[in-house]
Amino acid sequence: MHKTFISYHHANEQGLKDHIIESFGGEFFIDKSVKDGDINTEISEESIMRKIREDFLKDSTVTLVLIGLETFQRPFINSELQASLWGDHPNGLLAVVTDSVYDLIFRSVTCSNNQCNCGEALRQPTSFYEYYLPELVYKNHVLYGTDHYTDNDVYCTLTKFSTFIKSPEFYIVHAFDKRSKGLSIAKRMSPETPKI
Repeated sequence: MHKTFISYHHANEQGLKDHIIESFGGEFFIDKSVKDGDINTEISEESIMRKIREDFLKDSTVTLVLIGLETFQRPFINSELQASLWGDHPNGLLAVVTDSVYDLIFRSVTCSNNQCNCGEALRQPTSFYEYYLPELVYKNHVLYGTDHYTDNDVYCTLTKFSTFIKSPEFYIVHAFDKRSKGLSIAKRMSPETPKI
């Protein structure tokens, strides 16, 4: 399995992170989150990203972000995600969403597009999609203007926790493999996104 950095909200998703480590061992996971006082916020954004990559993400090739109700507003998580995608060799990006949030951000629909009308079952984002997902997750997961896309077509692999935990290696390898597929990657957050 590829070395994977876990980014998560300690107050809310600690139990999920612990479950991953206890179930699959810590040898493939980097559990070293950025916290208050680790980085001087007076330095340039470039210097902050470099410091996160060198001191926290070192040796990882995939970033797994655990997403719950408050993840999107966590400055450290947003900065860890941006640092993961920074530079010429971005990490693969894997979003693992709690089942309850997953059910808020997606609804199941059947294709009824006049041009296609294939009747295929689709996972359609709801109005909560951009609200609950960190900016760099939704920017790297959705293809606006089309209902027919899969995680193979976008840089960020996204699944719910109960599905991920059955086969984490599959999802980690999938995220890793996208690094060489030439997919479009959004690497920067907008100024209003909370970050360090």
